[in-house]
Parts: sequence; structure tokens; C-alpha cells
Amino acid sequence: STSPMFHSSQRALLHATRKSVPCTSKFVGRLKPLCSQTSNEGEIEPIPDPSGSSKVGPIVDALLGKTIARAMSTISDEATSASTTQPQSGDTRSADVDTENIIDAVVSRASEQITKTPEVDVEESSSVSDSTSKQKNHEDKRKYLANPAVTPTALAHSFWGEVVQPYQDTIIDATAGNGKDSLVLASMLFPANNEDRDMISSPNRDNGINGGPRLICIDIQQRACENTLDLLQENLDSDIVDQYIDILHSSHAPLPSLEPESVGLVCYNLGYLPGADKEAFQTQMVTTIYSLADAAILLRDGGLLSVMSYPGNGWIEHCAVNYFMEGLAMFSSKRKDGWEGFVDSIPSDYDLELSHGKMYGDGQTKSTVEQGADSIRETVRLALERVKVDGFEQQTW
Repeated sequence: STSPMFHSSQRALLHATRKSVPCTSKFVGRLKPLCSQTSNEGEIEPIPDPSGSSKVGPIVDALLGKTIARAMSTISDEATSASTTQPQSGDTRSADVDTENIIDAVVSRASEQITKTPEVDVEESSSVSDSTSKQKNHEDKRKYLANPAVTPTALAHSFWGEVVQPYQDTIIDATAGNGKDSLVLASMLFPANNEDRDMISSPNRDNGINGGPRLICIDIQQRACENTLDLLQENLDSDIVDQYIDILHSSHAPLPSLEPESVGLVCYNLGYLPGADKEAFQTQMVTTIYSLADAAILLRDGGLLSVMSYPGNGWIEHCAVNYFMEGLAMFSSKRKDGWEGFVDSIPSDYDLELSHGKMYGDGQTKSTVEQGADSIRETVRLALERVKVDGFEQQTW
């Protein structure tokens, strides 16, 4: 949705593939039961609700009160009928039916059943809890989130699965965050049942991080690196984590020094780590575009550059990423002025902010940048020039 009320969660998925057609790109709440009981005076008294729900209690009390009233009326009528009829042999009914005692007994028994706590083997419960705690921490019951037609994240994962070569590729997660994407990449690169697993050798570490298969996870925050490592260790074999995965506490710009055209996939999830200092650690346009240029140079034939951007809270970065991706596709364009002409046509920062604000903002048309500013255009131009000069000779995206 492009409605202003959704702008903070708006996401855009952008992909660029080398030498391929460029992409243009129940809740069920369970309430603890409430019931009522009668006092010695016959008044309805609510049993305290352990869940603390102040809204549900009165409703239940009213319903139960009416139910009890109807029951008392029915029993009273039955007692009256019994008193005017001669009891047959073996009939245990009595004309003197104590309706109050009957109602009290029924409510008391119901209360006991409702509030009764089943006995639990503490040792067994503790064992089960320990064995499943790690799984529960990261298990998401919302299965629809894995549908590529529902979320951009699932769509990105579906693209990655078509590109990653198990036990062969070098893959970079340039913004590891809490490690969820890293775990998905690891499952693709190191599938449990794969005949290539027994054929791989130890990675070459003579020249730092180089050679495949490798998964390189990068984040500028130490906390994010730790979260990523913990998640991978909980879900992968220790030998996979120790031998084939590197977690780097560093910025995504520049990317690690690797051989050109040696990487199968580089992915980004821009923005900031949930719960962290947004102002201090949010990704920025200049470093992100520089990193994307690094990625474009490193990608092999058929490799994929995948970026998740957030136009609602990082419009400058989002616009620059958009134009950089389009610029890659323009390398093979047949237009007369080529990719340079495309870059020249990028609007000024002022115009971009106004148009962006109308689509994602709160309706205000006041710009916060100078009318002559062109930082987005020039940042994209420098990055594309570097890819064109330092990248492979024939580039088709």
C-alpha cells in the first residue's frame, strides 16, 4: 500500500541479475474461564479473573446470572408439580426441594472443574521446556509469511533459491541484523541432504576470506553479529559454522576483498536493527551505494544483487538504490546517450523529496533539501562509473 498510514513499514524489493533479463522489478486469543458463584444471601458474586480482564467479567457474570435464574425457575416449577402429585413407588423426588442448595452445589462443582489446575510433573515439564525453548524462540506460526505473493521477504528468498549453488557459491549477507536472512542463506548453501557435501574441501584461507563455499555475514553492530552467530549455532552443524561461515563486525562498505566475479549472491536488508539506536546505526545512502558497486563487481555470471529498501523511513537511500539498479540495466541500453544520459535525467533531491512525500508522506509538500541539491544523482553516477571501469568488460543486467 502507498497510503500514508502504512509508510513506515513500506518495503521495496529490488534485484539485479548479471547477464539476465533485468528485473523491473488467526490470531486466536484464548481467555481463561470466568464464572460466578452465589453467596449465602443468594447474590451473584464474581470469581476473581486470574487474567485480569475487566471487560469480560461483567459480561460473563450477567450471562451466568440469567442462566442461574432460569434454572431456579425450572426447578421451582418442577418442585411445585411434584408437591401436587403423589410420588410413585421408588420415586426419589421430594416435594421439599431446596433449590438454593442445588444451585450452590452446581456452581460450586463447576467452579472446582474450571479452576482446577492439572498436576504437572515438574521434572518432565522442565525437560520438555529446555528441549523446545530454542525452537520456540525462532519459530513463526504465521506460515503465510513464506508465500512470495504476500511478503517481499518471501519473494526475495524465492529468488535466492534459484541462484545459490549448494556447497559451491560464496554468498554475502551485507546487513546481517538478527541473522534471519543469514539462516535462510545457510540452509540454501548448506542443505542437509546433498551429495556435494562429502566432496567439498576445507576453504582456502591463505588470502583472508576467499574461495567457496562460504557464507559471509556482515554487520556494523556487535550485538547484531552476536545474534546472528547464536541463531546459526542453534540451527546448523557446528562444523558448518566453524569452517564455512564468517561473521564480520564491520560496515558493509567496503565489502571484503574477494576475487572479482566470484560471488553468487549479495543481499541487503537496509534500515536499522529493530530495538537499536535508529539515528546512530541506520544505513546511509553514500555507504550503501558504494557497497552496491562493490557487490556488482564481485558477482559472477548469473549472480544476483538483492536489496530490500524502506522508502517510508529512508527516502534518500531508497531513491539512490532504485536509480543505481536501473543504471546497471542501462549499461546494455540502445538509447543514444546510454547510461550516462539516464543518470543525467535523475531529478534533483528537491524534486525527488516532493514527489516521494506525496506518495509515502503525510501530504506535506515542504522540502527539507535545497533546490539545487543533486547528491542522489552524483552518488549514483560515481558508483556506476566505478562498476563500468572496474567491472567485467561486457555487462548485461
